[in-house]
Amino acid sequence: MTKILLTLFGLALIVGQTNATIQCGTDVMPKVMSCGSYMVGPAPTPSKECCVGLQDLAKIAAASQPDRKAICTCIAAAMKTVPVDFEKAKKLPDLCHFKPFMPLDRNPDCSKVI
Repeated sequence: MTKILLTLFGLALIVGQTNATIQCGTDVMPKVMSCGSYMVGPAPTPSKECCVGLQDLAKIAAASQPDRKAICTCIAAAMKTVPVDFEKAKKLPDLCHFKPFMPLDRNPDCSKVI
């Protein structure tokens, strides 16, 4: 699990940035890394830290379309390197009480995030 989270963080640092003010490696990945035990591990529910992080990202995403795209691009790139359980991922908005800010599928098209 630690190797997966380190890989995600490392990837976040090299993912290109957009004109958004939110940064992948410093703003997005720290908020989603606590979701790893749920999305790629055996945890039956997301942790409180995971939910708080996703709620924070949802608030940022709601306020800015460039940030929505940047968040989507960051998470999409990370999901390509980690075996995410997408059935669990699709439950996160309901379990953590936030409005989805990106498509929750294997290959989200972040260019269509409006």
